[in-house]
Amino acid sequence: MAADITEHEFHDVLEHLAQRPFSTMQFIKKLGQRYPSKWRAIEAEYGAGGVGAKTYFSAYSRIAHTLARFARANIVEKLDYRPAPRGWGSPVIRYWTDQIGSAGQLFPDQVGDEDGFWEGARTKVFVNAYERNPEARAKCLRLFGLACMACGEDFSKKYGIHGRGFIHVHHLTPLKKIGRAYQVNPAKDLRPVCANCHAMIHRREPMLTIEQLRALVQAAVER
Repeated sequence: MAADITEHEFHDVLEHLAQRPFSTMQFIKKLGQRYPSKWRAIEAEYGAGGVGAKTYFSAYSRIAHTLARFARANIVEKLDYRPAPRGWGSPVIRYWTDQIGSAGQLFPDQVGDEDGFWEGARTKVFVNAYERNPEARAKCLRLFGLACMACGEDFSKKYGIHGRGFIHVHHLTPLKKIGRAYQVNPAKDLRPVCANCHAMIHRREPMLTIEQLRALVQAAVER
């Protein structure tokens, strides 16, 4: 698979796709725009697809398999087949969409230290690579949604497609108290919060609860 798509290329194409859900063909068109040499290499290796290809496995099939691989990694979600565009070599074509809580980016898990924030001070940052299981994050967001549970911020409403799917996942029990062997329960242990609220939760020790921070937000609004 010398011509296969890298993870960086995949996320870049996904970020620049305006359609949701999107078809395999729409992904291919955007790939050809963003990385024309890569798409030409895939076509050269696997053969052209579409009408007249006369082959069971083509470059289009390679992209579909790549999308399926990222679906297994919980980065995109595989949807049903739908009628294909007129002139397509098959009557149906697969559609895809963002996986809620995709783990395609690193999301800070905790910020701050026991002494709070000081200019020039060293800041501890734990990211989802240490969160152990991206499926736990995805399950949390399927349960609780993508809006901050402290202030209600939704990045997709503020930043459009660029902010879609972005939210921090907060551990109700601090990671430093549970260790690496802890098996997280998304329903009991995790909650979605925006970056600002996450920082405020961890600004002091002991950290604030989401309910305490929500009360502070509400009090500030009412002043």
